[in-house]
Amino acid sequence: MTDHLDLKRLPREEASDGFTANVLRRVRSDQARQPAPRLRLAVAAVAVVVVSAAAGAWWAQQSAPTEPPAVTAESIEQLRSEYQELNRELESLRRLAEDTQPFVPVSINPQTEILFDLRDIEPVPVGLASTGSRRIQ
Repeated sequence: MTDHLDLKRLPREEASDGFTANVLRRVRSDQARQPAPRLRLAVAAVAVVVVSAAAGAWWAQQSAPTEPPAVTAESIEQLRSEYQELNRELESLRRLAEDTQPFVPVSINPQTEILFDLRDIEPVPVGLASTGSRRIQ
């Protein structure tokens, strides 16, 4: 047995004389107070576009390259002196490398010492060095 709600059996009340007019007036006044949903959506879309454009303009301004400093005779002279100093240091390192003997002593135990001549060692490519494998000739 299914229980159905029989609306015809419920008690009925008659509406007052101005009920329908009051309800319609209230609905219309509430609609007039709230903007239409499409209008709110349009305002939100415009706000998103304006904020995005402002953020893009700010980002472009922040990432814009700044002008390089002006080249003056003083800056050129400073660069020349730094270049000469670097050349002197490089030449000093080259002379030091030529003057030192390229031997590395390795002690296995107190009675045994091996001298490695670094000129005989060939460099290992980076790919092979990382795996630990090496070709022996």
